[in-house]
Amino acid sequence: MGSSNSTSLPPDYHVVIIGGGFGGLKVAKLLKGKGNVTVIDGKDGIHFNIAATRATVEPGVASKIFLPYEDLIGDNFKRGIVTDINTFTKTITLQDRQTVNYTHLVIATGTVGAFPGKVAVNTNIEDAVMMYDQVISEIKSSQSIVVVGGGAVGVELAGDIATDFPGKQVTLIHSREDLVDSALTQKAQNEMKKQLKKLGVTLCLGEKVSNLDELPQGHTDENFKVLTDKGSQIDANLVLVCTGSKVNTSAYQDSLGAAMNELGQLKVNEYLQVKGHENVFAVGDCTDVKETKMALRAEHQGENLAKNLLNHSNGKQMKPYKPVNFLMIVSIGRNGGVFQNGTTVCGPWMSKKIKSGDMFVNKFHRDWGVKQT
Repeated sequence: MGSSNSTSLPPDYHVVIIGGGFGGLKVAKLLKGKGNVTVIDGKDGIHFNIAATRATVEPGVASKIFLPYEDLIGDNFKRGIVTDINTFTKTITLQDRQTVNYTHLVIATGTVGAFPGKVAVNTNIEDAVMMYDQVISEIKSSQSIVVVGGGAVGVELAGDIATDFPGKQVTLIHSREDLVDSALTQKAQNEMKKQLKKLGVTLCLGEKVSNLDELPQGHTDENFKVLTDKGSQIDANLVLVCTGSKVNTSAYQDSLGAAMNELGQLKVNEYLQVKGHENVFAVGDCTDVKETKMALRAEHQGENLAKNLLNHSNGKQMKPYKPVNFLMIVSIGRNGGVFQNGTTVCGPWMSKKIKSGDMFVNKFHRDWGVKQT
């Protein structure tokens, strides 16, 4: 099991990573050139969805939040959608019936959800950029916009629209009184709500849209009414849905169902090994690790796992992954937001300095050595 070179994987290893999001791609990046590694994803490039809401309001941003996998990891990328995992034969089957063998498997399938926060699992970059450009056109041609869902995407989208299009009526509807995450303190909650209201966003909290299925979504239409379960009626001509995000279990729900919790997350141990499977690991949103699901955490897990795969393959002790303190930045337009580290809360100045200005797009490109055009 050992190797003379502790910085490389043994030649008989084949690490296959299902999912080219933040966690999976971090593993691939750190193992690139150190052994046989394959990333499988249905898209042709990574979607930097941290900046998805900015791409919804600013022309030109959409082309910057996608980078082709082939440019980043070259021949280590294989495009396809995984439909089956056979842990006995260590074989993956793709939608086109191709099979891929592995010695070690990393599941990093993340979550799926509504556009603009997410794109479909088989989306081409060119098509996705066009979709964002189309939404910008829809926002420009509308007057009364309803954002459904007060998670991070919904709050940031409402803030971006209200900032870049100050003449528009923006309403944010959320089923709970608290926005984004329950781990945000009351001070952070109050600050978010204050900033949104200052931008002119109408908050409709503790209410659910009752006629969502009957409404046109994502495109401007004649004036219609958005109804809630509490009796509210909001006149609108554009509805943007930012709800419904769920764990993407399609690759493993049949083969690893016994290792899933009620949310579809894979149960992992301290080394991010899927319980009951020594050579199957998971990172990111598809794990049951007790921490806030976000890109930064997925990358931390990916870094830990890459090191552990090298250690394990060379007979060294793996190091447990240790979740860190709660940290979150919620952007509210280009100039605002809330930054919470542990229980310490900072307002718009710090948020703008760290994130809200460009939504980490420049950092995303720097991390991959890509020059922005």
